[in-house]
Amino acid sequence: MLLDIGAGILLAIWVSWFWQINLSLGLVLAGIVFALLPDADFFVELAKRGRVGGKIIGAHRELTHFPITYVPIVAIIYVLFGEQTATLFSLAVVFHLLHDGIGIGWGIKYLWPFSKKTYKFFSEKDGKISSRLVVSWEDEELKKTVARYGDPNWIKNIYLRPSFVSIIELLGFIASLAVLYFYLTRARDIW
Repeated sequence: MLLDIGAGILLAIWVSWFWQINLSLGLVLAGIVFALLPDADFFVELAKRGRVGGKIIGAHRELTHFPITYVPIVAIIYVLFGEQTATLFSLAVVFHLLHDGIGIGWGIKYLWPFSKKTYKFFSEKDGKISSRLVVSWEDEELKKTVARYGDPNWIKNIYLRPSFVSIIELLGFIASLAVLYFYLTRARDIW
């Protein structure tokens, strides 16, 4: 999550720089919201099951993690809000979807509705990080894998104590704040 927030901040800065528009609080917040938007299904699963992940595949990464569903949304945003907002939305969502296909979790269905396979990058079939470029699961195979290897305490074990993932996420977030600070102090001199 922190890495997605950091990406939203950095993408808002890039949009500001690329189109030479002022970096406003609204633009930064939009970048953050757009980068977190695919995780809206987290709350659906939490409401349905009282928890997310673990040893069961639920609604998280099933409802709002299908890349093709964002194509019409981008078109609508482009028409209603313009090129800058549509670009920020597109890049933030793409970052999030790529981020969810690497590291923790069980990947996403990048090719849905054409394929129901779930894909993950740099992983083994048991979910452990590896140099293998792509791994995929059919639905039933993934359910069995998650039942066997899923971590019911994944939030605590990955995010609430020092781990490779929590450190990378925290460093990415801190770096985005540093870039934001530098950009804002530098932007005063430019504008």
